[in-house]
Amino acid sequence: MRKKRGPARTCTCGQTCRNKGAGSRERLTALGSLRLTRAHFSCPACDLGGYLVDDRLGIAGRLTRRAEQMITLAGVHQSFRHGTTLLEQPAGWSVSYEIVRQVCYIQADELARQREATAPEVEAFQEAAGRMEFQTDATTVNTLDGWRDMKIGIFAKREEGRPATTQEWHTRELPAPTARLAFAGIAEIDQFAKQGWPWAERLGLGEERSRVLGDGAGWIWDHSELAFPHLQGVPDVYHASEHLADAAKIACGEGTEQAARWLKESRLALLGDGYLGLCEYVTTSAEWVPNRTALEGATGELSNYFRGHQDRLKYAPRLRRGQAKGSGMVEGAAKQMIGRRMKQTAAEWDVDDANRMALLCSLVYADSLTLYFTAA
Repeated sequence: MRKKRGPARTCTCGQTCRNKGAGSRERLTALGSLRLTRAHFSCPACDLGGYLVDDRLGIAGRLTRRAEQMITLAGVHQSFRHGTTLLEQPAGWSVSYEIVRQVCYIQADELARQREATAPEVEAFQEAAGRMEFQTDATTVNTLDGWRDMKIGIFAKREEGRPATTQEWHTRELPAPTARLAFAGIAEIDQFAKQGWPWAERLGLGEERSRVLGDGAGWIWDHSELAFPHLQGVPDVYHASEHLADAAKIACGEGTEQAARWLKESRLALLGDGYLGLCEYVTTSAEWVPNRTALEGATGELSNYFRGHQDRLKYAPRLRRGQAKGSGMVEGAAKQMIGRRMKQTAAEWDVDDANRMALLCSLVYADSLTLYFTAA
């Protein structure tokens, strides 16, 4: 008795394909390894053929789409080698670390295209409560060409906290961000800066008054001026304090009560009245510091540093409005988002592959990766 072949299908060339019978192959799915049996179709006119149901099932090669996503999650949270253990223990999967690496890079390329086209996290960001801020910093990553700076940018929305005085600068607590969007990469500053404003426009910044927060590195302010020429920069208060602490040690001696007093009072002057307040305090403090000559030398360099930022030192208004005064969010991202994954022992990256992983790390950090997987 002749075996029934099943219904015909139409090929892309317009000809009728015929069911050539059942075929089976091992597939790794979200449920584990399965052997799937499905119909194979072949076109007699153009010789094209395949398992047409594979597209509906999300199968491309040995891995289903959901399996690729699970492998990507393992590879971005752990090293590729440890990612295999992460998959083996709870799921019982057996995949090589090379498969984990390849899947992560393929997924990163697909997500980059998706981000360029639709960026599913944008809508959620726009709908989140709070005002927008931008923070930027960099960390180093070991590449085949040596250690390179990987720059990081984070847009965030945050609701304003309670008003605070300058005396409360280190005790007040800010609300957690309601939304974040991160991007990172190894690139020269002029190339990296170009990514900022297009994201700001997509997120709905427009002409809204906002702030760029970062430490005192010169490239950060070059970046902000290139990407956000109409926004005001704010140097991180903790980095500013480090410069004050260095001056206090020189003028008063390390670990002395006078040094602690000078640091505390100079910082309050800076927070309360910016550059002019700090200059006034330096003058009045000369009456009691142990070493006036050392103070003059230390504060001369200090004055040069803060003079370059004098239009950015508006800490008191930000405290009164319950807004951020530091770049701790992006510094944490440099350690947790990039450093924890990409600076593991003996890790050495090709620059393109490092940028692929930076994208995945950015999406995980901002809790956006599942949005892309859902939209796929």
